[in-house]
Amino acid sequence: MTMEHDLSRPTEIAIIGAGFSGTMVAVQLLRQACQPLIVHLIEQTPRQFARGVAYDTEAECHLLNVSAGNMSAFPDNPEHFLRWAKAHEPDLLDSPCVEAVTDKSFLPRRAYGDYLTWVLEQAEQSVLPGVRLIRTFDEVTDLRIEPAYVDVHFNSGKILQVGRVVLALGNFPPGNPTRINFTFYESPRYHGNPWAASVIPALLQTESCLLIGSGLTMVDLAVTLSQSGYRGKIHVLSRRGLWPKAHVPGSPAVFAIDTEAKPARTRAWLKIIRKHLYNTNDDWRSVIDALRPSSQNLWKSLGLQEKRLFLRHLRPYWDLHRHRLAPAIAKRLEALVNSGQLIRHSGRTLDFRETENTVEVNIQRRNSDEVETLNVTAVVNCSGSESNYRKLESLLIKNLLAQGLVCPDTLGLGLKVGENGALIDAADTLSEQLFTLGPPQKGFLWETTAVPEIRVQAANLASLLLADTSLKPLIE
Repeated sequence: MTMEHDLSRPTEIAIIGAGFSGTMVAVQLLRQACQPLIVHLIEQTPRQFARGVAYDTEAECHLLNVSAGNMSAFPDNPEHFLRWAKAHEPDLLDSPCVEAVTDKSFLPRRAYGDYLTWVLEQAEQSVLPGVRLIRTFDEVTDLRIEPAYVDVHFNSGKILQVGRVVLALGNFPPGNPTRINFTFYESPRYHGNPWAASVIPALLQTESCLLIGSGLTMVDLAVTLSQSGYRGKIHVLSRRGLWPKAHVPGSPAVFAIDTEAKPARTRAWLKIIRKHLYNTNDDWRSVIDALRPSSQNLWKSLGLQEKRLFLRHLRPYWDLHRHRLAPAIAKRLEALVNSGQLIRHSGRTLDFRETENTVEVNIQRRNSDEVETLNVTAVVNCSGSESNYRKLESLLIKNLLAQGLVCPDTLGLGLKVGENGALIDAADTLSEQLFTLGPPQKGFLWETTAVPEIRVQAANLASLLLADTSLKPLIE
């Protein structure tokens, strides 16, 4: 039988992942489309549809780490989220962590999930004739590339044929600590995915717990446990002894680093920052924020060796100063430390040994040969999202790597991508059918995991896909 193009059928685009990245690509496609188009928005976990992991929470103590004035879903409409929040002010003020709804407020993440759901619904209701959204709740396990289309394979056995695919994969759970007794990772006392819905209920049944890592995920768990009435000890292990810092009110700094200056060296940039702080009254927070518009270009200007030096020596300190806590959450965390319920440890894990009632954790103290044995009843890995795609447990990623359709970037931070978000395969060829945005672009852009950056990428990617005249209709 001869297969021919059915030119009467609309272009179809599949978006894998319905967190912020995927939802906003769908929204932008629906808003920008002027010709018949079908957008398939695919999410494995129904409750995370239009929310993702970040905004799939009902905990009132889970606040945005960025103020409301900077959280619009649209780069050309900066007050969009704030206006929505103002319209829902009575509900938001019911939260114990919200005292006011202003551009400076840090609002609940569950509210931002409500906002994204509404944004998608509004876009769907305002489309032109012939443009529609199809929601699919299933796991994508593989992609097969043909000259005129892509086969999207689902865990259910279904196969969908589309013209283009967007991998909106977001962040993955942390990788397990290395050089450890790996059999422990199969224990019910170990929680490798700190974002799993089962973690908090399980921890509430314990007498003590160890959270490995002292970043924002640790804060979420510690504060949620406290709010839920947990009475046990919460031990936190930080390899370098670093501790989250809070946002504070302040004036914007007039500061920049010349992205064209050569040679590009992070050590030289650090000296420039320190000199500026020494010579002015600017708070370091406002200086870090002032770098944000140029951070992607600064990263691109670095050579490979310089990037590796940054990752090895400066990354933990950059993350600490760049990703900060809402003030109300910082106060709760401080209260936990001051009460003695939360105990900080500095060092690294050497081994886990499970006994009948506890887990013995051997910890080597930082800058010391001293080894401490800590007894807890549960361990949670809060060490940060795994970004080395060769280590991921995702069946889709494993299949794409096996086919050579995607390739991890040289730094192990994400995937190789082009300037337009097109994925680069193992043969170093820019794809015409597979695209991505957000965290998978971290090796290329560095600053690519937050709303202000992803919303721009989503708008640009939608424009690119809709302007691509090579998009072909579905083949019958």
